[in-house]
Amino acid sequence: MKTDNIQQSREYQAAKQLESALNDYGFNNKKFAEAIRHMHPTLQQNLYRLIKECILFMADENNRFIDLRNRASLEGAKQVAEIMRNQAIPFI
Repeated sequence: MKTDNIQQSREYQAAKQLESALNDYGFNNKKFAEAIRHMHPTLQQNLYRLIKECILFMADENNRFIDLRNRASLEGAKQVAEIMRNQAIPFI
């Protein structure tokens, strides 16, 4: 998909909805994680694929602006990316 068309995608719209939820100081990361157990197992696997892609994207300094507010996420993503980069996630 071309970058100039990203704003027209359903993935962009989903990311914007998540952005809105995360922008609320009452958002509880642990409760969100616990809610995963209520997803269908195949969708849990798809969520893991999404998280993996996010980590790999966030590990690349060239993909986004880095400052002191998100330096820790860059460094953490780099460490996790080393493990995840070669991990296959099969469709079953």
